[in-house]
Amino acid sequence: MYNTPDDQSVRLRIWKENLNKSDTVQHCILSRPFTAKTFNIVALQEPFIDALGNTKVTPDWNVIYPTHRFMQGTCSRAVMLIHKRIDTNNWRQIPYPSSDVVVIQIQGIFGKLTLFNIY
Repeated sequence: MYNTPDDQSVRLRIWKENLNKSDTVQHCILSRPFTAKTFNIVALQEPFIDALGNTKVTPDWNVIYPTHRFMQGTCSRAVMLIHKRIDTNNWRQIPYPSSDVVVIQIQGIFGKLTLFNIY
């Protein structure tokens, strides 16, 4: 599951937060070393979205947007962040027809786990 084969940790830690579109709150959560060190996945609702339709994150994270984020003419109200220490071969996004839902599937020694972030 992780990029380092000697990592004995199999605990998957998830943080879920509604940010009310606050750039400041999002920055405070993601820039703290504790967040990147402790959590594997961050599920954000109402993240800060810039004029280009993107959110802001630190380099530690892969951003997963809804698969239909540009098709409904509104800003996405849900995103998921997957820490880069999780091997990209062990997770995938599952398409879902809504700009307010992100679905990912992770596999590891625990089997397959499907996570939904629904606004």
